[in-house]
Amino acid sequence: MTKSTTTAGRATGRAGAAFGLRLSSGQRCTLSRRTLPGLRTYYVLALRTKDCSSSDVGELQALAHRIGQMLARRHYGDPECYSLLYNAARTRRRPWPHVHILVARSVADKRWCMLVFQLKHLLRWRRWPLVRQVVELG
Repeated sequence: MTKSTTTAGRATGRAGAAFGLRLSSGQRCTLSRRTLPGLRTYYVLALRTKDCSSSDVGELQALAHRIGQMLARRHYGDPECYSLLYNAARTRRRPWPHVHILVARSVADKRWCMLVFQLKHLLRWRRWPLVRQVVELG
């Protein structure tokens, strides 16, 4: 894996900076910080193509592990304060492989992160169709 020379910028339609990386195969992936109420340390590492090999997915997962350690060390001074969630093809909403990285300082904090993560679609109430219509009218 080599770091690309891509500059940091706003991810389109997302709340947080996205950093471009390249896998050894040349496939591009991005690390972006997501914002959710009650969850300050939530990141997603994603390949931006659904046409990738199983070795690309394996490398993405290994990269997520290394990034998780780095983020945990940066946030809490301990490289073992993180959890990874990988979405395989049949269980993901988006077509491309991605890994959720939740940085948590304790088991209790991890449980809170998982709860908020599970509720993320409810917490993003502005995306609800009815709410979106009301917001657009106002």
